Amino acid sequence: MLFKKEHLDEIREYLKKDNLKGYLILTSDPHSSEYVSPFYLSFRNYFAPFSGSAAKLLITLDNAYLSTDGRYYIQASKELEGSGINLVKEGLESLEDDIILKKEIYPLGTSFNLINELDYERLVNKGITLVDKDYSFLIKDRPSLSKEKVFKLDSSLNTLSLKEKLDYIYQKLEEEKVEANLISSLDDIASILNIRGKDIPCNPVFYSYLYVSKKYGNHLFIDLDKIDFELNNVNIHPYDEIFNFLKEHENVSTLIDKTKSSAKIYSLLKNKVNGKNPSYLLKAIKLEKEIINTKKIQAIDGLALLKFHKYLHDNLSNNLTEFDYSKKLKEFRLSSPLCFDLSFNTIAAVGSNAALMHYSPQEVGSSVVNKESIELLVDSGGQYYGGTTDTTRTFLIGTPTKEFIHDYTLTLKALIGVSSTIFIENSDGHTIDIKAREFMWKEGMDYKCGTGHGVGYILNVHEGPNGFRYYVSKDRDDQGKLVPGMITTIEPGVYKENKYGIRIENNLLCVNAFETNDGKFYKFETITYVPIDTKCLDLNMMSDEEIKWLNSYHKLVNEKLTPFIKEQELKDYLDKLTIEVKR
Repeated sequence: MLFKKEHLDEIREYLKKDNLKGYLILTSDPHSSEYVSPFYLSFRNYFAPFSGSAAKLLITLDNAYLSTDGRYYIQASKELEGSGINLVKEGLESLEDDIILKKEIYPLGTSFNLINELDYERLVNKGITLVDKDYSFLIKDRPSLSKEKVFKLDSSLNTLSLKEKLDYIYQKLEEEKVEANLISSLDDIASILNIRGKDIPCNPVFYSYLYVSKKYGNHLFIDLDKIDFELNNVNIHPYDEIFNFLKEHENVSTLIDKTKSSAKIYSLLKNKVNGKNPSYLLKAIKLEKEIINTKKIQAIDGLALLKFHKYLHDNLSNNLTEFDYSKKLKEFRLSSPLCFDLSFNTIAAVGSNAALMHYSPQEVGSSVVNKESIELLVDSGGQYYGGTTDTTRTFLIGTPTKEFIHDYTLTLKALIGVSSTIFIENSDGHTIDIKAREFMWKEGMDYKCGTGHGVGYILNVHEGPNGFRYYVSKDRDDQGKLVPGMITTIEPGVYKENKYGIRIENNLLCVNAFETNDGKFYKFETITYVPIDTKCLDLNMMSDEEIKWLNSYHKLVNEKLTPFIKEQELKDYLDKLTIEVKR
């Protein structure tokens, strides 16, 4: 299944046969998932040697192009060397405008089951002729789809029951004057039904469709081998029956989100109303039980990272690799009975590897971590019965340069800038992003990614509609208004190719601040409880307020973690890491 150059020649023979000038392979599945199962990921990986989570691959009769965003520029350029595939840097150039349109690479083949309706329309509206073709049959030894069972969440983990969520959707449909809602997004389905699955690594979702209608009933389409229990007021059908079902209900007025639905599914409905699923915002706003549970598991997760921090410094003479450390951190997390998976593959990187934003160490070839390394950047998270975590810390190991100290301090200042801000109702993350980037921009620096993203609840680690970003990304829905109950990461960083990478990341809960004659004001409560390394800070770069914030944060971390610590040695280590800093 690994990439070989001859795979490109194989697909080109079919392009010639079908009179196509190119073929577009998306990193996608029929549900527009950001992360997909190995079954669907194999389609792109068979034709390109790129290991990142986000990319588009264009294969033409005499060339090939892989397009990815700023998180993967450095990584992609290295992985594509010698492959015959050209890198297109999204944001700096456009695969659609600069390659497909300019070179007139159409008619263009692509799978209508894997492209969402919005992207389909965008290409067609630009004058690009699209033809529905599925060349995935070329893949040899393709992984199978998961047969893992779905599981119910205990009632203590959800504020709203299935019935209450369905009633909420009925109400919203009435307001929109539509009769049904077709939901393709897997995290929405899992959230509505209060069940989870194991179809996509690190994402506790399951391949399915959900049709909700007070008049025509509620229908779940899923592999029947995966579910062995009944759902109140929900009829269960085989996964592939969705196509015949929609044909039979094609004239029913149906709310459907074209950003989450494949062009194939979208085309089956004749009386459709495009819009966000009511469950989308409902899922993003965590209620009482979700918030209580999330704070609890954040402390448990913080304990795992504290143990890891100590383990790291206790083993620097043993020449362990980045992979060894990522494996150990996974052990610390899974030692809690509440943790059932990671929320994404752990990023553990030293030196120049840390400049690759989404570097993932492999068992073979990962770098050794020792006292000669300046830093170990660890971005990791867990899936718990009680929430989803995502935390980054850059641990100082060796002797930092003045440049590193400066950049590390700048990163912390950016994190504090957003964490401590107060903002008026109706603000979004695009309004607030400047509070982080201003420190970088003043020095002519920037990081080529968003500053933060929404986090799911026992769900996907990336979730809309909240996030921090200064620009509009067509592939990211993060422009939603920030409201109490939303959880958003704050993760600024500095990435210098062939030198080092720095990132510090916390999770922020939006809460009420106060109300005046001028309106309602909100603020953030930091709910990540992990010490921030202070050994490489230049306190002269920090204001009194920033130092006060850091000391208050470490006091909170100490208070949250202490009840979970059983060994005095570990408590002493926590006290040392959270000691007050002074100029």
